[in-house]
Amino acid sequence: MGKRLKLYLLIPSIIVLGFIRDYLFENINWVYLTHTNQRRNQARPEFHFLLDWTPDQILNLKWFGTVLFYLLFLGLTLLIIHLAFKNRTFNFITLGMFASLFGISGLLYIAGWVSGYGNQLYGAIHTIMMIAQSFVPLMILAILFNFLPSSQSD
Repeated sequence: MGKRLKLYLLIPSIIVLGFIRDYLFENINWVYLTHTNQRRNQARPEFHFLLDWTPDQILNLKWFGTVLFYLLFLGLTLLIIHLAFKNRTFNFITLGMFASLFGISGLLYIAGWVSGYGNQLYGAIHTIMMIAQSFVPLMILAILFNFLPSSQSD
């Protein structure tokens, strides 16, 4: 399979993965809010089994999903960047970007936990991890790498 065909398959895949992630988390969050805020459940019927779970179990599911989707987006972004540019330095920059997003959100989480301001920092942490679990890093890096000098290093 040629490089172009691979890219034509992988780029829509990362976009579709974003929609799948949103669908799953929106419904999981509805069930969680039903448990914790007594909100009326508006999750799709296929998620109603989560109503039998405890809020802690749902939070664990969300943590697992966050790590899983972070790794999937990292892997797809890295694969697309590698296929498109064949530049080892660009691969390291991609890894560095994802590590930075994860590290910053982790530091904010720890700071919030230690200081007792976790609820106030949740929005920032959530936004950073949402960026890491989307095709936004790919768009930024692809544009950046198109303007940087490139040498074939693989």
